[in-house]
Amino acid sequence: LLTNSDFETFSNGFTGWTEVNSPTVTQETTRVYHLASSAKLVAPAGSVGQLTQAPTVNINEITGNTATFKMRVWTDGASRARLRLDWDGTNFADGTYHAGNSEWQLLSVSAAVPTTATQVKVICEVAATRTAYFDAGWLAIDPVYRYTVPSTIVRGPFQVLQQVDENE
Repeated sequence: LLTNSDFETFSNGFTGWTEVNSPTVTQETTRVYHLASSAKLVAPAGSVGQLTQAPTVNINEITGNTATFKMRVWTDGASRARLRLDWDGTNFADGTYHAGNSEWQLLSVSAAVPTTATQVKVICEVAATRTAYFDAGWLAIDPVYRYTVPSTIVRGPFQVLQQVDENE
């Protein structure tokens, strides 16, 4: 559901992403997990630095469904970077912090979309004065099923298949 989640498009900021709390954001081409670039995010002193994106979804259809946000993150210190979900500006779901082992780690956060949600916003967050790199992310929300089978179909379809594993 995200755009530019591999951070390949940059022009005075990453296309589709919003910077929060005035972090220093650059397109990194040497420390990369996927394709040609990643996002280097340096938080200012005194506050966290964030990159956020709020994809367009029909919030009424997805309440109660699980939203999962995953992204590869690199940092050299523990508790410096994490992923979050924002439902309305005051209600958040927080992922665990990066282990800080100077390696790319797949971070994730999953939560049920609350009935009071007004949005689904993903957040890449870095602790104050710290640096982290983000790359190759995605947001998935449990599907909304709608089946309309025309009455003129006499034989088939006999099965409907759905991907059940993100690795397939």
